[in-house]
Amino acid sequence: MGTAALFDEKASTYDDFCRTPLGHFVDVVEREIVAVTAKPKQGEKVIDLGCGTGSYTYWLSDLGLSVVGVDISQKMLEVARNKREKVVTFVQADLLNLPFDNNTFDLAVCNTVLEFLQDPVAALREGLRVLKPGGRLVVGFINSSGTWAKKYSERGRKDPGSVFRHARFFSVDEVSTMLPFRPSEVRFGLYVGPDEFQDFGSAMQLERECDGQQQGAGYFVVRWDKTEP
Repeated sequence: MGTAALFDEKASTYDDFCRTPLGHFVDVVEREIVAVTAKPKQGEKVIDLGCGTGSYTYWLSDLGLSVVGVDISQKMLEVARNKREKVVTFVQADLLNLPFDNNTFDLAVCNTVLEFLQDPVAALREGLRVLKPGGRLVVGFINSSGTWAKKYSERGRKDPGSVFRHARFFSVDEVSTMLPFRPSEVRFGLYVGPDEFQDFGSAMQLERECDGQQQGAGYFVVRWDKTEP
């Protein structure tokens, strides 16, 4: 089953995890790290790569950004379009062949998407292509050495229908060499494992105590700054 078909199949239930206490915590932590790393400025043109059901697309739009959400799954985009009345542009396209000109966007955001692509490096290059000089490519990853990656890998092995069946998880070192130039910034987070969560307050307290350290992080965000056309 291809990527589009797999996510089409999961579209109606895709947001269920984020409605749980654990899922809400993960969502808050990841958005916080993405925002600090991306440094969005009101009025900027942004592309949300692999937008899925549009959660990040609408969030970025609410920050005052002009956002286009792109995903290969038609069903995921249908959920996204029906989620809110706010007018946000969604485009069905392959991340390896974006239907946009060079130097179009100020910021590209891609959160936990490359794990599911056959050619993540090509997707990064394509994201970089559509950025203006000075633009930022901000990508979130499930840390391959963390407990979350181990949990998802186990789920993929046990459930042939899981979106994690063919997922690949990366380390910071692997990600840092995906493009010809090094990242400008890397940030870490998500120190509570999927089987360790008790409540939002204590989980956030641990998050603050770990203070962005690499050890024990289940998630990281990388930013590349485009310097040339």
